[in-house]
Amino acid sequence: MTEAVPTTPPRPLPSPLAGILFDLDGTLVDTEGMHYDSAMAVLARYGKTLSKEAFKPYIGTAEVPFWEDLQRMLELPAAIDELLTARTEEYLKLLHTASIEPLSGVLDLVHWALDRQLPIAVASSSPRDQIHGSLTAAGLAELIPVRRSGHEDVGVGRGKPHGDVYLAAAKALGIDARQCLAVEDSTTGMRSAKDAGCYVFCVPNASFPPKDVSFADQVVDSMADVHAAARKLVD
Repeated sequence: MTEAVPTTPPRPLPSPLAGILFDLDGTLVDTEGMHYDSAMAVLARYGKTLSKEAFKPYIGTAEVPFWEDLQRMLELPAAIDELLTARTEEYLKLLHTASIEPLSGVLDLVHWALDRQLPIAVASSSPRDQIHGSLTAAGLAELIPVRRSGHEDVGVGRGKPHGDVYLAAAKALGIDARQCLAVEDSTTGMRSAKDAGCYVFCVPNASFPPKDVSFADQVVDSMADVHAAARKLVD
């Protein structure tokens, strides 16, 4: 007779719910493709390129380790700061020519949280200029004024997958990250939110779905599922 393997019971939702912390790219707005295109525009300056498949493991990763890896692998002659600045320039150029809307269910959840005075914030790996540009283009900048960057608002080397950016976002709201829902689309981001102690929802991005969702407490189909879970805790 085979001995039963013990299983870990599902983690309960945080009650009371203190707030909701959102990843940005691929979660609130579908901009992962633009991040890829902006990186390729920078690489093209040096006659280099990177396949989408090779790019996928870097989704959600902070800028510095991303460019450090590419600098080494592709033998780029530029300094990291130069590559970072060029990538932000290229990304903002793309934003000016693109039409961006919040992903399905985002506005409903954000407005619901604001109506109930439930704190919300963005915890993103991107530099602040990219965060502000994306939120502004999608009409979310005024709705979500609290943002923390894994590039500028945490210590060197402490961006995602470390939990520091989520802890920083929760601290900015004056709440405990362990009593928050975190919404992510990437494996790196899920690891970060989990490391901070958040209850982690994964809403996979259709364009760049994560291969590993093991760091999520729940994997759901859409933001509407996150909204439904939050309503159970607050309404």
